[in-house]
Amino acid sequence: DMLTALYLILSALFVFLVWQVSKMKRDNYVLLLLLVLAGLFYDTLIIGIGKFVGEGDLLKTLNAGRFYVHALLTPTMMIFGFGVLRKAGVKWAQSRTAHIILCVITTLLIGLGAYSDILQLDLQTKVVADVLRYTNEGGIKGPPLPAILSIIFLIVAGISLWRNTGWMWLAIGAVVMFIAAGAGMGDMFYIGNLGEVILGFANVSTAKKFLS
Repeated sequence: DMLTALYLILSALFVFLVWQVSKMKRDNYVLLLLLVLAGLFYDTLIIGIGKFVGEGDLLKTLNAGRFYVHALLTPTMMIFGFGVLRKAGVKWAQSRTAHIILCVITTLLIGLGAYSDILQLDLQTKVVADVLRYTNEGGIKGPPLPAILSIIFLIVAGISLWRNTGWMWLAIGAVVMFIAAGAGMGDMFYIGNLGEVILGFANVSTAKKFLS
């Protein structure tokens, strides 16, 4: 039951992060972070309760929501990272053109994710250890491009922030997430979720520093 317990702990950590962000003053970048963290809470919770719900239409529908969340919300982390750079006074992030280009790229990545994980969604049962979940056997084969490009952007943003302000946590969180995403393929998928929690803590501490 170790893996189920791990996912229930991860979902509790995301609740903590959501609570931390909900206390911050509202702005669009903070709101994006709140939505992504709420989505990751949902993702880990549904994996954690899978074996209790049991195989069938209900769990399948709940799992579909996991893919919707990732497709629609993951790329918005790029806008959050860009927002932090703007508030921190990083030069290249101040131009309107850079903002427009970033928003266009984010929109394209959301479109790509929606095509692969919503329009082409083909859910199949997957059991690893004591965890019962559904995975997408449809969609675009290979690594999830929108997620990978979003993480790479956060690494670049984090390094920019580190160089300009001395704040290193966004860069470190994003690098850990990138490594975890690579290591978390196949049956080791939970490593990717551990990376998401670490990146979540890095994002929240960064938001508190520059957005609150």
